[in-house]
Amino acid sequence: MKESAGFVDAHSHLRSTSLAEHRVGGSCLEEAILRMNAMTSIDVEDDVFVACCNLVASGVTGVQFIFHTFGAPIDYLNALEKSLSGIRRSGIRAQVILAITDQFEFIPQRVKESLDLPPFVATGRKMSPVEFREVFEYAQVRDPDFVFGIGPVAPQWCSDEMLRAISEIAQRGIRIHTHCLESESQRHWITQSPIERLDAFDLLGPQTSLAHAVWLTGDEFKKVHETGTHLVTCPKSNVVLKSGKADCAAWRGHEINFGIGLDSISGIEEPLRTAKLAFTERDAVHALTIGGAEAAGLDTSPDTVKWSDWESSVAQEVSIAGEVIFKDGAHLRNEELIDARTRVSKKMAADSEGRDSRHASLDKIMNEYLEAVR
Repeated sequence: MKESAGFVDAHSHLRSTSLAEHRVGGSCLEEAILRMNAMTSIDVEDDVFVACCNLVASGVTGVQFIFHTFGAPIDYLNALEKSLSGIRRSGIRAQVILAITDQFEFIPQRVKESLDLPPFVATGRKMSPVEFREVFEYAQVRDPDFVFGIGPVAPQWCSDEMLRAISEIAQRGIRIHTHCLESESQRHWITQSPIERLDAFDLLGPQTSLAHAVWLTGDEFKKVHETGTHLVTCPKSNVVLKSGKADCAAWRGHEINFGIGLDSISGIEEPLRTAKLAFTERDAVHALTIGGAEAAGLDTSPDTVKWSDWESSVAQEVSIAGEVIFKDGAHLRNEELIDARTRVSKKMAADSEGRDSRHASLDKIMNEYLEAVR
């Protein structure tokens, strides 16, 4: 039986259901992002617990989780605590990034005319920079078993004031993770490009990893290399969301460390096959182990996976920090996992008509929306 080190998912939203189940997709990334507002709201702890267990079953022992809600501080903290509970129960290692947006999430800065988005689309500032600092500090005190990272969900979606607050926190050696240039349109979302913006606020460096990085220029590759910033490619989600393909050969050519992000695209993941969409098998394994661990700041070296099916990433046994948490093809909390999966499935089924109705509302404005944002 083949045995290896545990894999690292260096960019995840820890969703247990696929985007396809929520009917999220469309002609481009921007349409998909808007359609995410139509997704079914699943119990956060169930969602995260099932997602983590699914990762463990595919040989992933460490995950970089970018956490974000559009809620006020109390809502943010409540959802975070449920997420952390799901992670704890699963046994997976996690680097938890506390992320935020406070501007231009769905509509670029250049669009001056009002677009009539449906009321369920979450927009606008719900938390000030001061409040976000307080949230970060509170989370560290409340949950000392986690070492939190920080970041804008994407640099163009955060105001100068918020990026300044993030930078001040990050200067203590806190890890930084964010989406960057996932689509070509995001480069011109505001007047400053994402890499320029991160650089201006001292948010590039060896503590930083950038997810996607599909549309980097030659000069931006040099900047990433010079600062020691890590890159995380998400090849499967980039195909699904029609956002392009990262030039991973250029990453290697510029001696940039790289990891793989599964990006919560599928309910059941296949890390090796996903990584091989971007790399040779040798580089894919490196990205899923050493490269991903460095990008996410996770030490997964003590973890081991015995494989039932290496190519399909089906684990037979998974040991994390010396403890076997997955054996004979089943998680040690398998009964809890079955119950959580059942609740998720029931919620998805119960909200089927509501989900369709929300998408129908988006259908009515989608052509106008895409014309404005492209």
